[in-house]
Amino acid sequence: MRKNKALIIGLYKPSYAESFLELEELCETIGIKVVDKIFQKRNKPNPAFYIGKGLLEKVKEFFIREDIDYLVIDDNISHIQRRNIEKYLEKKVYDRTEIILEIFAKHAKTNEGRLQVEIARLKYLLPYLIGQGKELSRLGGGIGTRGPGEKRLEYSKRYIKNRIKKLESKLKKIKSIRQVQRKKRNQSNIYKVSIVGYTNAGKTTLLSNLAKETLLSKNEMFTTLSPVSRRVLLPSGRYAIFSDTVGFIRNLHPLIIEAFHSTLEEINFSDLIIILVDVADKNFEEKIKIIHKTLESINIAKIKTLLVFNKIDLCHKDYIKNLQRRFSNAVFISAKNKENISTLLHQVENLLQKEVKI
Repeated sequence: MRKNKALIIGLYKPSYAESFLELEELCETIGIKVVDKIFQKRNKPNPAFYIGKGLLEKVKEFFIREDIDYLVIDDNISHIQRRNIEKYLEKKVYDRTEIILEIFAKHAKTNEGRLQVEIARLKYLLPYLIGQGKELSRLGGGIGTRGPGEKRLEYSKRYIKNRIKKLESKLKKIKSIRQVQRKKRNQSNIYKVSIVGYTNAGKTTLLSNLAKETLLSKNEMFTTLSPVSRRVLLPSGRYAIFSDTVGFIRNLHPLIIEAFHSTLEEINFSDLIIILVDVADKNFEEKIKIIHKTLESINIAKIKTLLVFNKIDLCHKDYIKNLQRRFSNAVFISAKNKENISTLLHQVENLLQKEVKI
């Protein structure tokens, strides 16, 4: 079966190469094959087409020659830019946020996850729909309309807004149940540890090993969308609740953060945050900064953190030794091979014992 093919385009920035590779991996997660990647040096996006008209003409020629299905833009674009590009190319255009939302839709397995994804997608669609107002024809009177002459735009806007309202009401009920569960955990005086990190850092694999339980784990981005909590036995014989959360990524749209706020806020009730990092990633230091920036954006209180480097099995021993000297307070593990998991648990317990828990 032929895979849908795409061309990635973006504006030049210092980290464009890493950002392009990340977006390519995101595309592959939803079955889109990236044929090529192009950047353009511009001080700011073209307000009408994001890129210059000259490059857009070359892109159209490339689409015809290579039989390309989609244009994927490594940025968030306006509804005007999207409409103009799609009209010119006669092809579907995705921006970075839409690709992420497609992945979220693919991986949303729980009722909460599905609600969060649909809310985010509808809110993202609304401005684009408004931008098409002049192109939408009028509707006659009928069920669900306000009478003859109502624009399809107005009907669609009202439908989407009502749908969002219903979904948010359902999500609010789930959030209430979570708050009751959280209150019970707080009353039980059990330590709470959140595992956070860049998407695909190995959070689910780590939680599986800590809990001695097989949890869904794929080598794909954003496998986990809803928080997964498990009881873990500490070296002293005491238990703690460890939670795996949705992965972080660069340039997360505020709508996505808003939609998953109920999931992410679980981190705020932790006694300790494990920041899990893929040590084999050459850009891990930049990603640590992204993690901290994301935590700040969701107003996470100043909770104690433990830096944990995962996937040491993929690196040379000398490289790991150098990093151990640089990051002397960090723990180095292989969640896949269960290496140094005991060391991690001892370090977690040492830090937790400094917190007041009776």
